[in-house]
Amino acid sequence: MRLRGVSLSPYYERALIVADVKGALEKVEEAGMPGPFGSDALKSENPTGKIPYLLLDDGTMLPEGQVIAEYFNDVFDGPDLMPADALGAARARLFGRIIDLYLGIHTTPLARTITRGTRDEAAIEAALSTGIPMAMDLIERNLAGGAYAVGDRFSLADAALIPPMFHLTVFLAHFDIKPFDGRPKFAAWWDANRDTDVVQRCFARMQKSLDFILSLRKAAQ
Repeated sequence: MRLRGVSLSPYYERALIVADVKGALEKVEEAGMPGPFGSDALKSENPTGKIPYLLLDDGTMLPEGQVIAEYFNDVFDGPDLMPADALGAARARLFGRIIDLYLGIHTTPLARTITRGTRDEAAIEAALSTGIPMAMDLIERNLAGGAYAVGDRFSLADAALIPPMFHLTVFLAHFDIKPFDGRPKFAAWWDANRDTDVVQRCFARMQKSLDFILSLRKAAQ
């Protein structure tokens, strides 16, 4: 199976983290992108023109990071990353929705100031003043309050939360975002996870991806 996208995408990395925790990274080919975002080459495989998406050996295409993450959890051996009880499973999926609907939409215009050199000042102001703080408040509200986002072990919720932390604490640090101020559960969760092998491998992939994207931008100037 081939995973299309780039590791700087938190949605792409969400799926890779699941494969990593399941001990199945070698079963997933990181296949990059067939063309730029929205290009005909990309749309020929995924009509939305977005990443990530998974190409299975039988030709099936699965889009969306959360869908792929749950698929990896189901098909690979290793620990089950979906809580067994219905409420726990719902709460695990909730973190993916918070990232997808409320955080990612606001980190994107900030990221584009670095990766593309473009600035949408209204979007940046909205992100910093209300959008990102609200998303982080939602994370704080729904965290269990310990080392794991939901329950007493690593789950799909943690896999969803880890990649945005690269954006918030490393990639976009010059925007002076303070994720943990007034959010003790969020701070405790990050303190428990920041130095784990899973997070370090994720951050290394995301940094490598960022460096590559910046090198392409520099070469084009």
